[in-house]
Amino acid sequence: MDANLRKRLMDVTETADLTDHPALIEEMRTQFCHTIARRQGPAAVDRYTCAVYAFDLVEDPTYVSIATFGLGRTYAGAEFVEFLLENGLLTERPLEGGVEGDLVMYLDDGRFRHVGKLHTPNRVVSKWGTGHLWEHELWEVPLNYGNELRFFEGPVDDAGLDLFIKFAESKGFLFAGNDA
Repeated sequence: MDANLRKRLMDVTETADLTDHPALIEEMRTQFCHTIARRQGPAAVDRYTCAVYAFDLVEDPTYVSIATFGLGRTYAGAEFVEFLLENGLLTERPLEGGVEGDLVMYLDDGRFRHVGKLHTPNRVVSKWGTGHLWEHELWEVPLNYGNELRFFEGPVDDAGLDLFIKFAESKGFLFAGNDA
């Protein structure tokens, strides 16, 4: 893990204009040996977070209706992922046992900071902050994403939406069958 690369990635994602991110990260190849590559996102970058991407919620009509309801305070962000972790709603895998589609979580002092999807045994696809979708090695991420790594079974079919609905229910949303 190259702390200097990670620091530079943090600087770019926190301070540089979003449109400059791809060129700045590409320029870093002259100073750092990295494999980071931009991926085509499933929607405009302002339409989803890292968790929305990782839990397959991008443009899901049910998710969008909940996330945009009222003041939009119930969405798939850090509070959602922390809810899942605190309530044991995710199945952890050993770091050497991850499979394509699994969740790769980055934590700092045990607190969730970032999530992506395992693409190959050592490569992840994840959305960085308000920025783009990237494919990268496990530790080719901004420094502020933490220094702890955990793998969890990735959602299949509608599992991501089901988990989000449990979270929304915990925030007071009512769905058919739970309004009694």
